[in-house]
Amino acid sequence: MNQTTTFFYCCVILNIILYSVLSRTSLCSYVDPHFLACEPQTCGNQSIRYPFYIQGKHQPFCGYPGFGISCDTKNGFPILNLSNTPYIIHQIFYYNQSLRVSNAAFSSTNNKTTDYCISATQNFTLPPTKTFSLVPQNHNKEILLFYGCNQSSTPRELMDYRIGCSEGNNKTGGSVIALYKDDLNTVSLASKSCGMGGEVVDVVVEEEKSGEGGGGGIEEALRRGFMLNWTASDCKLCNSTGGRCGFNSSILTFQCYCTDRIHASKCNIPVITIYA
Repeated sequence: MNQTTTFFYCCVILNIILYSVLSRTSLCSYVDPHFLACEPQTCGNQSIRYPFYIQGKHQPFCGYPGFGISCDTKNGFPILNLSNTPYIIHQIFYYNQSLRVSNAAFSSTNNKTTDYCISATQNFTLPPTKTFSLVPQNHNKEILLFYGCNQSSTPRELMDYRIGCSEGNNKTGGSVIALYKDDLNTVSLASKSCGMGGEVVDVVVEEEKSGEGGGGGIEEALRRGFMLNWTASDCKLCNSTGGRCGFNSSILTFQCYCTDRIHASKCNIPVITIYA
């Protein structure tokens, strides 16, 4: 090979290298806006990412339908709305698609310095979409809440199960009595004493720990809440390839947002081949 040919090939190789460097620099300056929009956000001590998204901070395409949450900046709680009832998210377990929640109405029932008034809530129901379900291996129990019980006419033994006052009633005249539904004798007594004309609500909690009992145990169970599983498109493959997950509600399709563009399930990882 003569010098002219050698010089020619060197120039070709140099141009290829230069083009590659310039192209890579150009590509690095662009990041897909979907990827940027879906950066995980923090609410309280919780990291919020797919399938959840924070309304007002994330775009809806960053999460799965029905997983929009609000962030209570005053108390630092993520709030999930289930069947028109707000629930505090205590912890999200992304690795096995579960979370612990409790009805927001009972978040301050441990306030013993004042007579905490509890707003009326609805019977426990989950959305018909079946995106959320009770964790089957947990021992869940139902609690009946009797609102508007009059302290002056309520039997003393029932007052041991008083967890606060009924919001909308004065603090001395309206109480909330919380009883486990399977405590048939006490439930019957409450129904006769303060169930007439008052509101009775059925809620769910995890079974209280051994040794707890009376009103204190029920209050703790209400604050602790219960575990839910969720069902949504799996995000593991997208995450493992450097992407951020999302969902296109217009075409009902999972999407993987990568730095270069939107992909169907995962980001393209460059393959470098080394020749011996």
